[in-house]
Amino acid sequence: MHSFGFISLQPDWPIDVANARNAVDGPHEFWASAYRPGHDSVHRTVRASARAAADAQLVSLDVDGGGLHAEYVGARQLRLACAALDIPPALFSAPRQTVACTHIARGSGVRAFDVSPLGGLLVAGGDDGALDVYDTEAGTHRVQLAGHLGDVTCCRFFPSGQVVLSGASDMRVKIWSAADGSNPVTLVGHTAAVTDLAIIDVGKTVLSAAKDGSVRLWSCGAAECLRTYELSQMPVNAICLATSTLAVACEDGRVLLLDLDSHQVSAEFGSIGDLPVRAVAYDAQTALLVAGRADGSVCVWLDGDQKTEFRRGQAPVSAVQLVSRQTGGTPLICVGTEDGQLYLVSLDPDPEVSEDLVAFDVDPICQIRVTPAVGQGAGRQQVWAAGQDSRVCRF
Repeated sequence: MHSFGFISLQPDWPIDVANARNAVDGPHEFWASAYRPGHDSVHRTVRASARAAADAQLVSLDVDGGGLHAEYVGARQLRLACAALDIPPALFSAPRQTVACTHIARGSGVRAFDVSPLGGLLVAGGDDGALDVYDTEAGTHRVQLAGHLGDVTCCRFFPSGQVVLSGASDMRVKIWSAADGSNPVTLVGHTAAVTDLAIIDVGKTVLSAAKDGSVRLWSCGAAECLRTYELSQMPVNAICLATSTLAVACEDGRVLLLDLDSHQVSAEFGSIGDLPVRAVAYDAQTALLVAGRADGSVCVWLDGDQKTEFRRGQAPVSAVQLVSRQTGGTPLICVGTEDGQLYLVSLDPDPEVSEDLVAFDVDPICQIRVTPAVGQGAGRQQVWAAGQDSRVCRF
């Protein structure tokens, strides 16, 4: 297994960098700490100061006591490394946009969210049974979707961008209008909390996973269950739909590939009794399967064979997503953990952390979503993530 050292960075570092660049009276300081299992950690203060250049006002970064290398890249990016702990240089990026979910109390935080495929709207839910729709451009609240009787655990926009699918600990799946908040359909049948959702094609049928160990296929128009897939004696924690194949993450330690055409499990990875699998991502085009586990490790299979395994810290993985690059090739893996780490890993050819996305301190990452890249120089798809501080951030 590849074990990564990592650097933790003060989440609000862009404020100090901006103040230094704008010649605001200082000092402008933020902390950075480097960790690697079996080694003494390195804790340092980074000082930012203005540096005049021919065509711009730049920033110099000085590290008290050495041991860390810090380089200013831009208003939202730094490059950090720690040679003493064999941590190579990587980008550290701040959010490009933050949506404050003002109707969710900070104590509970965002438990589930999604971004409209057409852009402009975001839906987020907390532990009070309600979801709220926000305008991502204006940052304003649009409408509340109230009706669940337990914590909202998952939600998805339909491809139209105007309808929302949600699941909760009340064992129900609901369909909502994002325009007026009405709830025309409630799907009942699970016997434990709903954990994840997937929408097939335009949304005539949908899938739900639950702690009862099953995945259910529903007809939205008829509001009935078409098929129940009994997959485990323990919870199904997450699902990921790619064309007609559903990747399933099981608490019992297995990852299953369920063929929705034949209604059969076409492949099984891991064994019952292995470490619980908490998150899963799958790309049918490249046959890349990624699973995040309860010990913080991430397993990667390619074409059915295990390609690699890596871990960064001990905190359980809470979310994984595949992030496409504009240049094509193998997608990046975005990993979120229960201690607030959010990072991108490249597989070219061995796993290597290419970018840290910094915003959440130690708040657990509840969910990750990806949307299309913006601009020619973007390099990759946009990443959205949320923690327990009632914010959703775009990187």
